[in-house]
Amino acid sequence: MDKPQLTDMDIYCMTRMIQNSFQAPEEKDITNTSRPFYGCMYCKYAFVCRSYGSTKPNFKIVFEKLKNLTGIPVGTYFPGNDPEGIGSVFFPNSYYVEHPEMLNELERIHPKSMMDGFKASLDKVIACSKENPD
Repeated sequence: MDKPQLTDMDIYCMTRMIQNSFQAPEEKDITNTSRPFYGCMYCKYAFVCRSYGSTKPNFKIVFEKLKNLTGIPVGTYFPGNDPEGIGSVFFPNSYYVEHPEMLNELERIHPKSMMDGFKASLDKVIACSKENPD
């Protein structure tokens, strides 16, 4: 399978999404959009982007391409504080797949009570990666 190619529009889309995560106003200070999509209004492609009226906005196309390129799932799903949900989003193709013994490092940013859920999630991701190697 050929690797997907990123277009100029895709690159601008990714850049705006990254910019949003660091520089967009807080959610409480904006209306009619959410913080992850704030920069879309300022994008070079704002008025040609399929996100205006399309059933498949460009950011979804970019997310699919990035997943195909990296194996990392990207999307708008928010797992909340569920360790297994967080793990299903962040563990694929992560450092921890190759080094599960380092999982305890997550205690630096998460409560110890979440670690069993992280371990279960990582075990699932590792099992899946062994069933479906690249």
